[in-house]
Amino acid sequence: MKRTSRTLLVSMIAMLVLSVHPAWAQDEDISHEYRLTLFPYHRLTDKATAFEYLGYVTNPDKDYQTYYLGLPGANYSLNRVAQLWGGVFYTYTDNASAADKLEVRPFVGVKLFLPNHLKWHIYDFTRFEFRQIQDRNTRDWSSINRLRNRLGVEVPLTSREKAWQPKTWYALADAELFYRYDRDVIDPLRLRGGIAYIVNSRFTVEAIYHGQYTRPAGSNSLQYTDNIFRLNIKIGLSRGVLDPFFSPDADD
Repeated sequence: MKRTSRTLLVSMIAMLVLSVHPAWAQDEDISHEYRLTLFPYHRLTDKATAFEYLGYVTNPDKDYQTYYLGLPGANYSLNRVAQLWGGVFYTYTDNASAADKLEVRPFVGVKLFLPNHLKWHIYDFTRFEFRQIQDRNTRDWSSINRLRNRLGVEVPLTSREKAWQPKTWYALADAELFYRYDRDVIDPLRLRGGIAYIVNSRFTVEAIYHGQYTRPAGSNSLQYTDNIFRLNIKIGLSRGVLDPFFSPDADD
């Protein structure tokens, strides 16, 4: 695929993602959330990669801040098509108008890849999360387990020869469904688009936008309720040219 065709395709993906959110900046019912995340990872062997996750989230409209720690985490590659994932996330949410929340979230998952000669990173990522949440006022715990599935693509914005090399760009887009077992519904649904720059073999910076649909109280259907803006920094702790197959990523 020629470079102009690739760029046009990525532009169309981004326009499709953003077009489902008309007047997002003017709607007072839409909240705006901002995330800064660090994603260190270390290639342990030819098949295993360990990772951590550090994050800070703030939402001025809903008046809360959330702090994230993911540790430990790892994936294991069965082959160039399938990976097994597992890890634990810890979150603490500081609410101004409600009880603070502490969450412990172990998860297991599988990530499937679609090999292709274009060097596009096409994948399907399915995770089951065992969510244990504590109300910090009452100290009571509750379980809200969920299954989530993300279908995504990452497209190098360069020639195939330079794909995934330092000092190159790539675009990303995906859609993710969250199935809640406690309510037997999909909640939320996220559409995502972004652009990233590979600084060198150890650092990649991603600027990502999420449009989020949830089910507000009293609603039986998904409604567009949130804009999420994320700056994600991937930090490779081992030497070597970036390979997207061994460059893991996970998000709340």
